[in-house]
Amino acid sequence: MSGQDHSGGEPVNARIFPFPPIVVGLFIAAGWAQNQLVPLSGAAPVPIEARIGGGLIVAFAFGIAGAAFLELRRARTPFLPGRNAKALVYSGVFQRSRNPVYLSFIIVTLGLGIATANPWMILAAPALLLYLQERVVKREEAYLTARFGAGYLAYKAKVRRWI
Repeated sequence: MSGQDHSGGEPVNARIFPFPPIVVGLFIAAGWAQNQLVPLSGAAPVPIEARIGGGLIVAFAFGIAGAAFLELRRARTPFLPGRNAKALVYSGVFQRSRNPVYLSFIIVTLGLGIATANPWMILAAPALLLYLQERVVKREEAYLTARFGAGYLAYKAKVRRWI
């Protein structure tokens, strides 16, 4: 289910730069590099339970992102951040979170940190959340408010930013 554009004009897109998946990769790489330079955990092998648990968390995150992709595709609106939205999507995973894809990025970072027993990567997850909220989500919210007006404001009042 989606709402159509009622703005009457074509507002400028959210102007997201750098591309969020690249930022996520940088946060993950920074967590890995930091762990190489200043390891916070011992050199013991990662327990199989951590590998499995972290892997399941990562798989869950990919499930969220996949479900979001399908909802956006059904609404015929772009999946990639910073593109002009063609419809307001508020069905499926978007009923629980206004930002399920960005939420999945944070969960992947956390899951990888657990799977590799990397405390730095686990610590990177809340930093990534803060970055995405301040540099990406708030810009997108302003864009979507301009683009969809009252429809987006009603959705925003009903569904939380994250979970």
